[in-house]
Amino acid sequence: MRTIDEVLRIEDIDQKIAYLKKGRKTELPDAVKLYNDWNPNRHEIITDKEKYPKIKITVEKEKEVYDEKTGKTTTIPKKTKDVEPNRIALPIEQDIVNIQTAFTVGTEPKMNCEPEESEQGLFSALKKVLEKNKIKYQNKRIVRSWLSEQECAEYWYVVKDDGFWAKLKRRIGNLFGASAPEYRLKSVIWSPFRGDKLYPFFDDSNNLVAFSREYKKKDLDDMEITCFMTITADSVYQWELTDGWKPIPSFKHGFKKLPVLYCYRPEAYCEKIKTLRVRLEKLMSGYADCIDYHFFPILMLFGDVQSLSGEFKNRVVELQDGANAQYLTWNQASDTVKLELDSLIEKIYSMTNTPRISFENLKGSGNALSGVAFDYVFLSTHLNVENLAEVIGEFMQRRVNFLVSALGSINSSLEKAAETIDIDVEIEPYRLDNIDDRVSTAVKAVSGNVWSQKHGVLFAGNADRLEEELQQIKEEQEEKQRMEIEKQSKMSQNKPQNENRPAV
Repeated sequence: MRTIDEVLRIEDIDQKIAYLKKGRKTELPDAVKLYNDWNPNRHEIITDKEKYPKIKITVEKEKEVYDEKTGKTTTIPKKTKDVEPNRIALPIEQDIVNIQTAFTVGTEPKMNCEPEESEQGLFSALKKVLEKNKIKYQNKRIVRSWLSEQECAEYWYVVKDDGFWAKLKRRIGNLFGASAPEYRLKSVIWSPFRGDKLYPFFDDSNNLVAFSREYKKKDLDDMEITCFMTITADSVYQWELTDGWKPIPSFKHGFKKLPVLYCYRPEAYCEKIKTLRVRLEKLMSGYADCIDYHFFPILMLFGDVQSLSGEFKNRVVELQDGANAQYLTWNQASDTVKLELDSLIEKIYSMTNTPRISFENLKGSGNALSGVAFDYVFLSTHLNVENLAEVIGEFMQRRVNFLVSALGSINSSLEKAAETIDIDVEIEPYRLDNIDDRVSTAVKAVSGNVWSQKHGVLFAGNADRLEEELQQIKEEQEEKQRMEIEKQSKMSQNKPQNENRPAV
């Protein structure tokens, strides 16, 4: 296999792009098929008119008319009309993926780090970059795309600074020297549903050494142009397809590492329950048709009927001798349909380890779940998050590693700290945060000399203001001790002098 440097040296652009695409070692996801499964309006119950055709209804039955003048009998064919059947599409894939996304990154991934004094500025800058780029929301978009589209990429680049470093300097005065950095970091997501075809380029050691993206854009004349973009460890190359591939001047991105983070899965998360969802939609749609045409009772008349009169409660049917009238009843109970519906829904959610969180399902649980009870009820979902963290946790760790390196590249005062700081990213499943339980546990652990006060404050949820909180606690304890000493001193001064004299 050719190396990325050998491929980029090829003069024929068509051949070069072909080799860049071959660097991908997995199949390109079928974006159309995946989107058809994701969007309920594109499910086959809605779109497949051959498999689910219209219903033919007889308006007038066939009859014979006798013409007395000619003595001939004419057969008038029956009249029919096509009626659209019920087409019930269920957004089950969206519901499952959204719930799994919320449990996976609904709680922001924890960054475990004990920075040295020289690394405090870098750690604060990293948290500010994540905050500025709204990463807590971007994490959800990434996980949602990864689960439903099979793959997703996050591209980081620099833009002109709009006050980012100035705001950070107010908090950390010695963050940089006399000259402030000119750029700040920004990111964008690429995925199949967003119109991107992604081509990661792996070397023989399965390391990502380059990343390509094919996409379409429109010019000022509303003409669609196909573009191809390749990012390597040091440069960005681009070509446009206009009467053949035309190169666009390349540029250096300025980072020490590849500024693209990529995650992939071999199939969509809900692929295994697709057949169950198709059956469920077919069953519900067919049952809806059955109710529409057979729910209201049908009056059957036997023999000669003299007249039918009245409305609603006053309806009267006059019958001749030997005639009879009765309603057509539905003797077959619908319990089998309900049983299959419930069974399909239960299997769909259990096979994906997804809880059915709704008022109907949780109203019988009494008081709100918290602490250990919540973790016990959603144990299977939390275990599934651990499985998803094999890929997403690694993705988040690579992002932090890249951002640390990138901050050192654009801010020279952080370069040394970027080489020494150690940050470990940990995925935490979503759980109800019971403050009483956390504070009670922290107090017992600190008073029992199991945890330090710093650990207790962190566990109680004050990680954002850790140092300020510890300083405030120290000052309050010193003030309390001072007041206690003054109180004892006053009590000793006001003590009667004859209290210790011997009795006469």
